[in-house]
Formats: sequence, structure tokens, C-alpha cells
Amino acid sequence: MEITNIFWRNIKWRLQNPLTIIMTLLQPLIWLLLYSTVFAADLPGIPAGGYTAFILPGILVLVIFASSGSSGVINYIMKTKGSFYRIQISPVRRSSIIFGHIFDSAVLSYLEIAVLFIISFFLSSGLSLNIYDFLPLVILFFLVIFFVSSFSYTLSLILPDENIFFVIINTFVLPIFFVSTALIPYESISQNYKTVVLANPFTHVINSIRNIILENSINWAMFFQAAAIMAVLCVVSFFLSVYI
Repeated sequence: MEITNIFWRNIKWRLQNPLTIIMTLLQPLIWLLLYSTVFAADLPGIPAGGYTAFILPGILVLVIFASSGSSGVINYIMKTKGSFYRIQISPVRRSSIIFGHIFDSAVLSYLEIAVLFIISFFLSSGLSLNIYDFLPLVILFFLVIFFVSSFSYTLSLILPDENIFFVIINTFVLPIFFVSTALIPYESISQNYKTVVLANPFTHVINSIRNIILENSINWAMFFQAAAIMAVLCVVSFFLSVYI
């Protein structure tokens, strides 16, 4: 019940600020069209379906970065209105506050992901999905949402204002995105950067998502490796946010 109340409170705030929902729907479309047009490439490892199908997994992760990563800003708005402190002194488990925040981020992120998938089916013929592929995709997406949103919540508790918060978020999001296989196949990456790319946990998530949506069979070893890495990050970020 505590989690549900916190969750619905955040959702009501978003409904009262519809611009956040509109931008949530527009951003995926802009990013997909921009990257698929500007960075279109003919490189080894690009599937027959084209570059749009190849970069879709990376764009999906980037969308989660943007929506879940910036979700901590709601704390600053709540602090301004005073409701943040009322929640802090209420007899609510700290874990419930975090979970309510995470589920709010999940709703928006899944909405963005659905929009991207619908658009991608019209832009690319390289997608290969069946009903059984959606469960592993939902799991991977949720793990990324869980980690990013709980980390965002932690930052919002540590940093003094939203300006510094957005500076920190923007400083890390794009480097993490570009130092991965989001836009370029691993085979085409410079040898000097391959170690860094492999050290990026989101590289493994992107590779697993790409395998699921482009291949007729799932590489379960790749999936469990990505899920295990993200699960560890989720546990660490969650307990850190509860502690803070």
C-alpha cells in the first residue's frame, strides 16, 4: 500500500504537468530519426535490416537514461513545496519510497519504449520478434530502469539543487552511451577502445537486446550475463539510496 501511494502520487504529479509526458513521447522519435539519419553507416556487423534496426537497442537504453536518469528532479520540486519533508518524517519504509519512485520511472520508460518499437517497425524490416521475446526484453529494460532511477534518486538526495543534478546526469549519460556498441559494431571499434567498451556494463545490455530483437533465437548466455551485471548494480544502487 505504501509503494502504491507513493507511485500514484508521482503519477498524479506528472498528469498535472502534461508537458513532461509530451516530451517523453517526442524524445524517442527525435532520437531515433536523428541517429538513424545522421549516423547512418555501412560497417561490418550491420544487419540486413539496416542501420535503424542496429541502433534501436542503443536508442532504447538512451531513452531509459533520459527518462529514469532525470526522474530524481521530482525530489527538488517536492522539497520546494514541502511535501518531500512530510514524506521523510512519515512512518513509511524508506524502501517503499524508493520503489514508488522506480515504478513511476518504469511506467514512463516503458511508454517511450513502446513508442520506439512501433515507429521502428515502420522504419526497418530487420526486426525479428515473437511473443516469447518480450519477457527477456522486459526483464532487461526493468533492470536498467531500476538501476538508473535509484541512482538518480540517490543523487537527488546528495546534490543541493537541480542545476548541479542535471550537470552531473548530462556529464555521464552521453559518454556512457557513446563508449558502447550502441552506434557502432564491436568489430569496427578501434582496438584502443575495445577494452573500455567491454568494461561498460551497458554494452552487454545493448548487445543482448540487439540479439533478442534481431535474431530468431535468443543467446541465453549473453542474456544472463547482462542480467547478472545489472542485478548487481541494482542491488548496490538500491541499498545506497535507502541508506542515504
